Amino acid sequence: MLGTEPVAGGRTLVKAEIPELELTRYAIDLRSISHGTGSFSRSYLRYEPLPSHLKDKVTAEDKPG
Repeated sequence: MLGTEPVAGGRTLVKAEIPELELTRYAIDLRSISHGTGSFSRSYLRYEPLPSHLKDKVTAEDKPG
């Protein structure tokens, strides 16, 4: 997380850098914890090596049955 800042309407803007792989359920989780009022946007920042804990997860998901 890079930080937060207040915005209009009593809302808070949260700025963070998160690996794409970890965003798969983010919209669902955000809606759940914000009672449907939260929203987010994302944009590409840069490529980085995949952390080892995520590499194992991706490798396990790619293996057949």
